[in-house]
Amino acid sequence: MSFRTTGNMNMSDMKKYALIPIILLILAVLSGAFYIVPTNEHAVVTQFGKIVRVHSTPGVHAKIPFLDVVYAYPKWLQEHDSAPVETVLGDKRNVLFDTFLLYRISDPAAFHTKIRNQTTLGRRIDDIIFGSIRVVAGLYTYDDILSGKREEIIAATTEKVKAQAQDMGIDVVMSAIRNFTLPEQNLQAIYSNMKSERVRIAQRILSVGSAEANRITAEADRKAQELISSAVKTSQTLHGEGDKQAQIIISDAMGNAYALYEQMKAVEFFRKGLQKNTVLVVDPKVGLFKYLNDYKGDK
Repeated sequence: MSFRTTGNMNMSDMKKYALIPIILLILAVLSGAFYIVPTNEHAVVTQFGKIVRVHSTPGVHAKIPFLDVVYAYPKWLQEHDSAPVETVLGDKRNVLFDTFLLYRISDPAAFHTKIRNQTTLGRRIDDIIFGSIRVVAGLYTYDDILSGKREEIIAATTEKVKAQAQDMGIDVVMSAIRNFTLPEQNLQAIYSNMKSERVRIAQRILSVGSAEANRITAEADRKAQELISSAVKTSQTLHGEGDKQAQIIISDAMGNAYALYEQMKAVEFFRKGLQKNTVLVVDPKVGLFKYLNDYKGDK
């Protein structure tokens, strides 16, 4: 009897334990029958790859386990950074545009059908941006980009990108140019041209400076010669005036004391002109010899 009792208890326990997997399976099925849509996401429900429902409002929704597949796509603003693209401007210059795109998913059904993943989206956006930039850039010159028309270029590019991105299920908020540069080969050519231009300007400045230096030197030499000539002329004039004044003074002195002057000249003549023991046969009353009567010198 004790064996039957024990055997009955074992069978009861085995039935209880057998219900556990069934309960777990039911719970798993029930848990897969619902899904939650957050406030910042879209939900796209498909059956065998075909879209059956789209939810853009938050809440809890039912689904058929193992048949319905739920895809979640973000609602928030997203950024796509494109690789720099080289294009030709209206003035035939090559420029590298570094752009980025701000967008949000506005039509989750279209996005799921045509895009579905970020890799495909990035490739499609790059194609659209590159094509739009090439079209818009051809209408402007390099000077336009440097001037106030940069915003105009960005606006025109954004409009073209928006028009081409509508069927992708995204709303393009802005397509902006982060930076633009010249290709490396163009930069080298520009640097070379800039260097040549600076050398030409430097040579012109040196030439102008040299010519100005020569002009200033010639002007200084001319003024120096004029000053020297003026000084020599003034010196000669003063010297002539001095001689004139001396002659006037001497003439006045001779006119006022001619006899004394004549006597002094006679004395000077006799002292310097007559040697010792000189014999003269003259009339002592004529000319300077009249003073010999009074001369008492040794000569």
